[in-house]
Amino acid sequence: MFNILSRVSLAVLLLSLTFSLLAEKNTEKNPDEKKDSILSAIDANKSTAVFYGSNLPTRILSRYSRIIVESGNVKPEELKALKAGGGSVFAYVSIGEVSPTRKWFKKIKKDWIIGENKVWDSKVMDLASSGWQNFVVDSVVTPLWKAGYRGLFLDTMDSFYLYAKDEKQREKQIKGLVSLLAKIHKKYPEMRFISNRGFEVVHNIGDQLEAVLAESLFASWDNVNKVYKETSKNDQEWLINKLNKIKKDLSIDVIIIDYAPPNDPQKMQELATRIAKEGFIPWISIASLDIAGYGILQLQPDTNLLLVDSHKDKQAPLLNKKYKSIIDKYREKGEKIKIHDIQSGLPPGHMIRRYISIMTALPFDSQSNAYKKWLRNQIKEGVPFIPLTAKAKVKLKEKSE
Repeated sequence: MFNILSRVSLAVLLLSLTFSLLAEKNTEKNPDEKKDSILSAIDANKSTAVFYGSNLPTRILSRYSRIIVESGNVKPEELKALKAGGGSVFAYVSIGEVSPTRKWFKKIKKDWIIGENKVWDSKVMDLASSGWQNFVVDSVVTPLWKAGYRGLFLDTMDSFYLYAKDEKQREKQIKGLVSLLAKIHKKYPEMRFISNRGFEVVHNIGDQLEAVLAESLFASWDNVNKVYKETSKNDQEWLINKLNKIKKDLSIDVIIIDYAPPNDPQKMQELATRIAKEGFIPWISIASLDIAGYGILQLQPDTNLLLVDSHKDKQAPLLNKKYKSIIDKYREKGEKIKIHDIQSGLPPGHMIRRYISIMTALPFDSQSNAYKKWLRNQIKEGVPFIPLTAKAKVKLKEKSE
């Protein structure tokens, strides 16, 4: 019970905090922006981060020069925060396919469609259609420009290969792609472009690109078996050769996204180093691309997350004093504490690499199953947990849950 903190409870709290501080001192943690020699060789002005989720960790992402996002998940204040560090934010845009989840999907006309990608349940678009080109410029790109985006991350540029079977049809689509990008550039000359692969067409639009991105060079996510795994040597060699040719021919940057378990920072660093050794710009993340991943800057979080319950705190004013002492203690270490009231719901998304730790004095047994599941998942992903009292300790999953 936390209605009244007894001297015994306070003693337990302080003792737990002391043990937690000692444990943290023994936990290996890289200093902010620490770089090894190989990663340091990559120009920091070309650092790139990719985050498709909502609830963006803007304090970390804003330190990168290029940030690729899914604009539908970015709030105006988050976009402003991302740009505060001087970086350019690139919005994901599917050029050659349209998903039914897009809010403007119903505005698509049938004569703009040349087929269907059944794997992704999306429509494959006719890049040579002037109607589709004008729609992309006016209804997709223009709103992004007005919102403050100055970069586009172009995806599905070569999806037409699913249906354009002969050389004449393919040439028509490639010309349509070139024409579309020219229209965007003419209307918004400052707009910058990064392509997602598109190896079949990238040489036709290379003069408009500043970078090409490819996934899974050394490590990938196996969605069938739900595991992270090493790619084959043959695949690695093929992709490296392909990317080196693009880099040489077009004089543009190459960005690599590889995938690793969120609770294995050593693996993330190893992958980033291997990618940088090839002369490419690394970003290591999880399959859903919604964590503050591992890139050139190797930024570490500087904030701890403190879970509180305002409903119970109202009945225990001494807790406020307790929180103040904790905040002061961590401030002396150069760390911040963000207080989150669980009455507003549990924090969405992944906390790994967003916060140094999660801490709380809330008794674990008396919390909801949703709280227990959420906290266990965060710990499983590798977020250090600091129970501020003995009752706050996380128990193994119970059979009744």
